[in-house]
Amino acid sequence: MQGKKLCYVLCSDLPLPFEGIGSWTDEMNYFLKNTQIFDFILSPNPNSSGKYITCNKNQVSLVHRFLSFERRKSYIYRAYTKSLLEIGKYDKPLKILVIDDQGILKAIASIKDKLPAGSQIIYYFHGHLLNIPPSLMYKIDEVFFLTKRGYLESLSNSLQFTPEVKVLGNGVSSEIFNMLSQKEKSSQRKKMGFEEDDIIITWMANSRPVKGIHLFLKMLPLLLSQDKRIKILIIGTSNLPIKTPERVIVLGVLQPEELAKYLQISDFYFFTSLWKEGFGLSLVEAIKCGNFILCPKNGGIEEVTSDYSRKSFVEYPNILESWTSLFQDLLRTNRWKEIEPELALNMNKFYSLDSWVDRMEKALLEA
Repeated sequence: MQGKKLCYVLCSDLPLPFEGIGSWTDEMNYFLKNTQIFDFILSPNPNSSGKYITCNKNQVSLVHRFLSFERRKSYIYRAYTKSLLEIGKYDKPLKILVIDDQGILKAIASIKDKLPAGSQIIYYFHGHLLNIPPSLMYKIDEVFFLTKRGYLESLSNSLQFTPEVKVLGNGVSSEIFNMLSQKEKSSQRKKMGFEEDDIIITWMANSRPVKGIHLFLKMLPLLLSQDKRIKILIIGTSNLPIKTPERVIVLGVLQPEELAKYLQISDFYFFTSLWKEGFGLSLVEAIKCGNFILCPKNGGIEEVTSDYSRKSFVEYPNILESWTSLFQDLLRTNRWKEIEPELALNMNKFYSLDSWVDRMEKALLEA
């Protein structure tokens, strides 16, 4: 903290650095590795050392259930508030970034007046529509949104919205997720057991209903019937309620490097999300690999894809025919085969991880 006017603290309900497969955790790992902004990181990481401080949520017992709601919440997040009060003894104002967890956010807001004068709370919201009560909102200095659309819909949904706002988006590694040339794509397909003229559709998410897996499974025979060359990859889940037809390959959860290999040989990406997406990281991963995208306009999707031409919006995402007829039309016209010469270069810059780090760093360091 030497030489700094502020003490920067990051608070997360997931352990950082994160060792599993995540979404925002991947970019935060990258940020922590490549910058030195944060003086302390509070998270459930069991290896507490140096600036990494282990903070776990306390489990509520039967006795604690008789406490008031506020006192119970205070007990659950006591490790975070206690650590911040200890850090506050350095007498430097704290700049606290809370990622997503509103429970941690409320607990920290409740002790804000006990922190050094000038301390600030920033909330990095990874959803689309933010709902927070005015009593909490008044104690938040800034909110980082993923899209401008998310901010505007949150604003219109609130009678009052007082924090300063910055729109940061997300970032995806261009080193891992990138387009192959047509020659490289053909070669990679053969290595992975596919034919050069296969038409490969990829669906990727977990099996929650809001991701539309139940609709996509009903589409399978309708999609496969349109061309014998069609093969379909399902990534991110292996817990399917049906036996999949031939030409459907269920790959389960993949590490980013392995995932990129499949997206690079894919032609179409079906993003069947049925909720207001905050950003859609998997969507951007597929775009950076050059897939033709079929998606709804839910949440921030339209804004995120605004600079990408290889897409078609599904007007009625809950109606199967909206997907299948659009796909049929794309096959008939061959529009999906049209690729601009400069696309690969443009996708290298598209929501890149390094550009996100720059935005994040600037947003944190601004007064």
